[in-house]
Amino acid sequence: MFQNTNNSRGFETTLVSEVVPSAPTRRSLSALFASRAGSLMLQDAMLEAGHDRCRALLAQSALQNTGSIAAMATRLSSIAPMGSEHYQAIVDAYARNAAVQIERW
Repeated sequence: MFQNTNNSRGFETTLVSEVVPSAPTRRSLSALFASRAGSLMLQDAMLEAGHDRCRALLAQSALQNTGSIAAMATRLSSIAPMGSEHYQAIVDAYARNAAVQIERW
């Protein structure tokens, strides 16, 4: 809007306006993943994270179980030393099969 004012030198035109805020820019992950490609990328990332978490849990469980079995084998070896060779074979077999499962996963 224009506004004319009268001063001692003559007319002067002053521009009077309002500042209208623009719509906020969406700068979030939801905006990025709103597209189909972004949605697929998010799904792939979530699947990969889930896969990694499962593999970590499997490895953690295998380590804990191997440790428990090895501790039991050590205890049994002190009680019945004649079975030490067999106890160690059981520990080795478990650890070997657990490692194969983790590699396959």
